[in-house]
Amino acid sequence: MSRIAVSYMHGRGLIFDAEDYLKLRYEHRIVGNLIGVPVSHPRNVNQQGMPVALSTCELKLLLDSQLIRLVDTNGALQRAPSDEEVDTYVRMVERQKEELHMPVVEKRLEAFRKHLPKIIDGKRKKLLKTGVKAEDIHLDAEQLVDEERTRIMHEKFDAMVQIPLKYPLPFECSLELSSDETVKYRVFKSLWHQGGFITTGDAFGCDFLLYPGDPMYFHASHMVHVMQNGIRQTFDVKYLIRVCRLSVVVNKLCVLAYIDEGTDEVQFETLEWEGNAANKGDTF
Repeated sequence: MSRIAVSYMHGRGLIFDAEDYLKLRYEHRIVGNLIGVPVSHPRNVNQQGMPVALSTCELKLLLDSQLIRLVDTNGALQRAPSDEEVDTYVRMVERQKEELHMPVVEKRLEAFRKHLPKIIDGKRKKLLKTGVKAEDIHLDAEQLVDEERTRIMHEKFDAMVQIPLKYPLPFECSLELSSDETVKYRVFKSLWHQGGFITTGDAFGCDFLLYPGDPMYFHASHMVHVMQNGIRQTFDVKYLIRVCRLSVVVNKLCVLAYIDEGTDEVQFETLEWEGNAANKGDTF
């Protein structure tokens, strides 16, 4: 299975092909963020279109799953090519020339075969004039065709070389995460394996939003806050009140996610505002 090419530009991954994006969304529950405008409604600020920007966690998950390859076009064009890349490009150009050369060769051979009886007769007459006896003349048609092919192959023809419309050489790059990003990614990966859809939670002041289905049809059910220093860190009471009250106002569950120091596994704690627990759905 070929991996989807994701362009890495300005510190984020971008998908420009709609079919690639729909495959990631419907088959792998990767939502991303539409940051362009629809081609049919370029002045409509209420609708977003291609390309799609993927978060760092989404990129890392897809890379680890061997579903995408991260390509850095800008980086490849801003540096001098290596000797290996130059050799690869030269071989690619030579292969193109050969592909253009072969139709010309076949056309010349077709004309040669068409006139082959006359050519054989002409060669026979020449040999007779040089004193060769008729019974000693043996002209093989296939041998003559092979000799003509060899001769044509060494001839030079004018050819048009295709100029690449995009960078023709492989230019994959890797993705490095900081310690804080690594913790967020581990939480994201754990949530993703539990099912549902995940988006960034910037609009609600959290790290992730969880959806029971596609965000086009469902509202988020959980707000996830990643605790970088674990659950034993000193909590600000106002912070806890703030995140809990916010989750109540927007009708969602508040989840604290962290890496357990003892087991080194991702753990989740659900916070409920007193009096609202009976009115909520499932918790972690």
